Amino acid sequence: MEKTIKETNENVEQRATISSAGSLKESEDLVKISGSSNISGGVIPKFVKISGSGRLAGDFKCAGIKTSGSLKGEGNLTSLGTVRSSGSFGISGGLVSESSARFSGSAKIGQDANILGPIKSSGSFRVGGDLIGSGDAKFAGSAKIEGETTVQGFTKSSGSFKVGGNLQTNNGVKSSGTIGVGGNLLSQKDVTVEGAANVKGNLVGENVTLGLKGWKRWLSLRIGSIVKHPYKVGGNLFAKNNVDIRATSVTGDVKGHDVFIGRRSEVGGKVYFVNSLKVKRRVKLTGEPIRIKPEELKF
Repeated sequence: MEKTIKETNENVEQRATISSAGSLKESEDLVKISGSSNISGGVIPKFVKISGSGRLAGDFKCAGIKTSGSLKGEGNLTSLGTVRSSGSFGISGGLVSESSARFSGSAKIGQDANILGPIKSSGSFRVGGDLIGSGDAKFAGSAKIEGETTVQGFTKSSGSFKVGGNLQTNNGVKSSGTIGVGGNLLSQKDVTVEGAANVKGNLVGENVTLGLKGWKRWLSLRIGSIVKHPYKVGGNLFAKNNVDIRATSVTGDVKGHDVFIGRRSEVGGKVYFVNSLKVKRRVKLTGEPIRIKPEELKF
């Protein structure tokens, strides 16, 4: 039996219409839908829970949304609270969440995503435009952002993480999988990559570590999983403190306070250091390293 809620908001925007072929319940601050449902464009000033198959027929705004199952949207989605999805989540427009966003399953956002809190994805995560996050961002699985990515907190990935433009983060980057950046990777804190990295532009961090250490490196060598240069930087590599790289190719300069260049690394530009320099065997440098003063350690 089909049930319908239809109201209007006379002050600001039109109230959305909900049609459900299953169960539809509404309380003072919650709308709960189960089964197959269709929501028109407009506003529902309440938290919306959808279990089953949901469709947003236009731009939609709510106080928060949680879905389990499948959600498809044909416009923009604005949430004044959290966004939660377990299953399939896909909208053709942009996403704005004034709180956190958490996805387990697949999530595809056609345009920009602006999340004013933490972002967590465990599955497939796609953004067709830019991604802006005001908290931490954690990706387990595959994540691809076509445009630029700006994260105010800490960025962590344990799968495949690709950014089409620049990646900027305030509190550091840690990747135990593969990371690809089409522009610059700029961090106020540490950048640590253990899996593989391909940064087309410059790489900047407080401490920059590229490559496996200790038993992890030994195990990778034993099973033959490391290629000649699994870590590539197309521009310059700069660290405010320490540079620690292994099996890394840097097209430009390398600059840091203390610099360690491990085996099977190549530097196409100059190597600058302030305090200490250690270069292992099987390293290719184009010139003699240059010692600089602390005040010269600038990007």
